[in-house]
Amino acid sequence: MIQEPPHVLHTVSSPRAAPVRDPHSMNPTAERRTWSYAVAIVVALTVLRLILVFSTGFTLGAEEAQYWSWSLNPDFGYFSKPPMIAWIIGAMTGVCGDGEGCIRAASPMLYAVAALFIFEAGRVLYGARAAFWCCIAFISLPGTSVSAGLMTTDVPLLAFWSAGLFFLALLLRASPAEGRGAALGLGVSIGLAIMSKYAGAYFLLGLIAAAAVDQRLRAHLAGRNGAVISLAALAIVSPNIWWNLAHGFATFRATASNAVISETPFNLDRVAEFVATQFGLIGPVLFLALVWGLLKRDRTTAWPRIARDDVVLLLVSVPAFIVGSAIALLSKANGNWGATALPGMAMVATVWLLRAPSMRWLTASFAFAGFIGAVVIGLALSPAFVDAVGLSSGLKVLRGWNTHAPEIVRAARETGAEALLSDDREDTAMLLYYTRTSGLPIYTWTPNPELPLDHFQMTRPYSGTPDRVLLVTKRPDPTIVTRHFTDAHEDEVSSVLIGPARRRTFRLIDLSGFKRD
Repeated sequence: MIQEPPHVLHTVSSPRAAPVRDPHSMNPTAERRTWSYAVAIVVALTVLRLILVFSTGFTLGAEEAQYWSWSLNPDFGYFSKPPMIAWIIGAMTGVCGDGEGCIRAASPMLYAVAALFIFEAGRVLYGARAAFWCCIAFISLPGTSVSAGLMTTDVPLLAFWSAGLFFLALLLRASPAEGRGAALGLGVSIGLAIMSKYAGAYFLLGLIAAAAVDQRLRAHLAGRNGAVISLAALAIVSPNIWWNLAHGFATFRATASNAVISETPFNLDRVAEFVATQFGLIGPVLFLALVWGLLKRDRTTAWPRIARDDVVLLLVSVPAFIVGSAIALLSKANGNWGATALPGMAMVATVWLLRAPSMRWLTASFAFAGFIGAVVIGLALSPAFVDAVGLSSGLKVLRGWNTHAPEIVRAARETGAEALLSDDREDTAMLLYYTRTSGLPIYTWTPNPELPLDHFQMTRPYSGTPDRVLLVTKRPDPTIVTRHFTDAHEDEVSSVLIGPARRRTFRLIDLSGFKRD
């Protein structure tokens, strides 16, 4: 059974649908002590995750390698994403080095920052006791445990999003004539979230939705505080807008291309898959608590006694969930497109479970989170465990490149190739990282230089110089590339086992005499 942190007093809820927080339920000494317990747990878990990040044998994923390559050329934007992740990786590798662990090290640290902002948001809205459990619930979510071992755009997004929830909580406790600092902090947090991933803009949609039903928030947004939020966010995002203007809105085009309507829209299976992913990311107990609580939302005298602050957090959170489900219905949505819903939903679900007559459901939630955390440790440290639990297929992208790269470099040296040529964005990113010490230039095949389809086609198009290159391709039929050269000789293959009975094979083809049709 979960034990309460010492000196934590229970709040007494009224039978009406009012906030359950009693600001006098905990003296300052006990509140500081509760904060210190939360910090200690978050720091301990973060240190464990950092050890795993530096100990795992997994290679970088293609997206991580791409973000690392971006960090070598700091800018206000890149072809498919805003710049925050490249800035963070650049800062980390500048201090730590360019190994896989250094590239990923910021991830667990940013999740720690997010968890502590969630504590502060919970403290303002619900009191220190609830804040403690909200903080620990978030830092131990199944989705957090998995994501903290990878460096993706969701990581800084959730850190700044959680900061935004804290400033939103302060705003809800301020009068419309006050709250300038909270409004400024909220606007800056939203701007930084958008600079991490454009999904940060969902916060603005959530604020509008919440203001429609919450008079306190509506008063702030309709007055000067609304202008402060908007102008602060715009000021932070404006360099990326300028970059896109200078590059034909490349990032917006790339983002829009991810939501193209498929030939068979209205596929409920894809919606079910997207929802199931959210179920897995937040954990079954918290997810079902949310569903059950919403089904009983009209019962104000029984559990969970939904408060005004709960409604605001939920409405700020749901745009990502709704938009992701809609995209899944019409096209295909990645499971992480609903990530911004996690902090707010985890807070509300945890608070609702704290209002329940018994702690057993919250205990069950932490037990499940602990189990997933243990599985993640096994996956990070033991390739045999990965194969034993049948996840080798899903993790195949994190294997093999530290073997491919030396073979490819050796083949290039033996054939006299002056550069490597790739015909795939992900392969280009991996080549850039894993052959970084070879000195070999790397180019990407670009069918139409006037309309690049990815960052490397925009920044590393092959135009015939140097003349002799080694094509690295997985295509069964590479003639779409080789027909543009007068001489093409297949040199060898690089084939690596990346799972039981699963191989990744590259054909290495010596090319010269470029001739574009």
